[in-house]
Amino acid sequence: MTADDVFEPVSGGSPALCHLIEVTAMPEVRYSLILGSLQASAQADPQVASAYRFAKHVLFQDPGLMGRLPQWVAGLEEPAVVALSTYFWNRAAVMSIAREVKRHWPRCVVVLGGNDVSYQTKTVFAEPAVDVLVHGEGEITFREVLRALAVHGSPAGVAGISHREGEKVVTTVPAPRIMDLSELPSPLLSGVYDKADLAASRTIIMETNRGCPYSCAFCYWGGATKSKVRPFPLEQVKAEISYVVENAPQNATLFIADANFGILPRDVEIAEWLVAELRRHDKQMFLYTNWAKNTSKRVIEAARILYSHKLIAAVTLSAQSFTPEVLEIAHRSNIRTSTYRTMQREFQSYGIPTYTELIWGLPGETLETHLDSVEEAITAGGHPVVYPLLLLNNTEYTTETFRDEHELVTRVLPYQVSNPEMQAEFVVGHARMTQEDWQRGLDIRLAGAVFYNCLNRCVLHYLNLRTGVRVVDLYARLVDYLENLCSDETVRRLAANQRVTWEDPAALDHSLVGELLDSGAIPEHLHYQAIVHRLTALDSIATITREAAEYLYAGLDSHDAVPRQEFEAVLAFQAVAAESLADCVRGDNRTRETSLPEDVHTLLAEAGQVTEAAAIDGEVHITLDSGNLAGTPADTMLLAIYHGSVRVPRALQPAVVPV
Repeated sequence: MTADDVFEPVSGGSPALCHLIEVTAMPEVRYSLILGSLQASAQADPQVASAYRFAKHVLFQDPGLMGRLPQWVAGLEEPAVVALSTYFWNRAAVMSIAREVKRHWPRCVVVLGGNDVSYQTKTVFAEPAVDVLVHGEGEITFREVLRALAVHGSPAGVAGISHREGEKVVTTVPAPRIMDLSELPSPLLSGVYDKADLAASRTIIMETNRGCPYSCAFCYWGGATKSKVRPFPLEQVKAEISYVVENAPQNATLFIADANFGILPRDVEIAEWLVAELRRHDKQMFLYTNWAKNTSKRVIEAARILYSHKLIAAVTLSAQSFTPEVLEIAHRSNIRTSTYRTMQREFQSYGIPTYTELIWGLPGETLETHLDSVEEAITAGGHPVVYPLLLLNNTEYTTETFRDEHELVTRVLPYQVSNPEMQAEFVVGHARMTQEDWQRGLDIRLAGAVFYNCLNRCVLHYLNLRTGVRVVDLYARLVDYLENLCSDETVRRLAANQRVTWEDPAALDHSLVGELLDSGAIPEHLHYQAIVHRLTALDSIATITREAAEYLYAGLDSHDAVPRQEFEAVLAFQAVAAESLADCVRGDNRTRETSLPEDVHTLLAEAGQVTEAAAIDGEVHITLDSGNLAGTPADTMLLAIYHGSVRVPRALQPAVVPV
């Protein structure tokens, strides 16, 4: 804003219009926690409520959004204020909206907030269209901005913001953290969203608490704001859950956006309440959350309640790395590795699947130590899921001192490869990781997704038990097979394209991937999804399963430890299991019969790969049933398999101990 282009104070007359806008990566969403919280808090102030009317807009960030934004903004009713929630993935879209708003309505006040732009004053105000930047928690500060604009025509003097004063940018004193969350009206219960908005949203987000007691150097949640966990009133949380369950669509996802669900004793009660409400309304929903790291008893109890009632498919264990030096650099030494192993054993005893998040590229990590961590997760009975490290604003990893000390090399790449506007800064090298190592780690990640998570897990465990070669080293050998030796040319092309796309996102072969994945596919790990789609569509999944296993067998230093007849039995079983996976992906509800020699079955059962069962005449007969998963959208199915959220087929799942 210039001195001549300020928002005139409201002095009676019609309320001014404030557009609240969120660009989201989640499809089919009309309800926004962020926008609802901002409006509910603003309207709790009578002066602000009388001065403004609000319009909320949730835009899905599909690859075509940027091209549609100018026309969309032009169709808006003229606003006095536009507020935009900003993250690294939607920043390009947010700035485009801000510029278009200013082009149409130069006197409109454009306000930005969110973790990605908080305290990033210099960078944010390099964009002339931005007038006000809200730092930290936004509800009360944004309300104060609206009141100041309504009364004085300027946000000057409001704590916790940066704003333009003529040609200058002024930053005010920090606003205090909201310690008593009962001060904030509920976005679900205050009426700012109606029941139809919830009914039209595939995902509903809510909070039960705020804050994170940890100080992980790569995470804004705790690393930049390490704070006491502040709970919302329990009765409000229960009322919100009841409202969501009553009005959300059948099979919707409820995302509890706490940093550490299970960290408070009351979280078990919240889980019980959710189950009770779903029963009362005869409703099925899926719950996703960020699980606590160090409070095993409460986490396990809450998980048992939710898993036994089919609200969760797996529990996330966020290890990130098992390398002591890496954890020390990341300030995660207070999150104990021993706790992870204890929790893993307990989850296994209840038959609750888990997946273990690991980050590839953490400072201090080498390719060798990273693979050690992957094998640790596998050995402990976990399901490793690897994410490349990206840098988040306001974390220690992004400081110049840290970058220099660890010799970080970064590259700006799309967060979702199919959407070039969703950009993030990835770490592609550092003092202990070359850029070649980084690429090799990503190649192994793809091989692990295809062959460990999907096709050959039992074969890999069997070869590990018979030869002592680590599972991760076995599937790392399949990188060359996947890119150069697989008999399916399309699979080879996809693997090769995955590699070059990490180097140059523009090299993504849209026609190749698009032949296999429809435009609505979940844009995560696209090349992995496309490869498995290819194999299931052509009925070649058993062939590739056998081919990859034979490649590993041929590469063994000595075959004495792996009797050929026994290996053939495992391979035959694995091929049928792969075909059952294909049934699930294609939505084909059917059963398949197979068997294993008793001693081999016992070996795999001890490794946690098959359910214990009695033998008849030295053979364990197994029925593989795809019916519990057939009909699930294929993209959801494949990502669930990748994340360990399901074990396909059902007969491979460990027996579940009732709660």
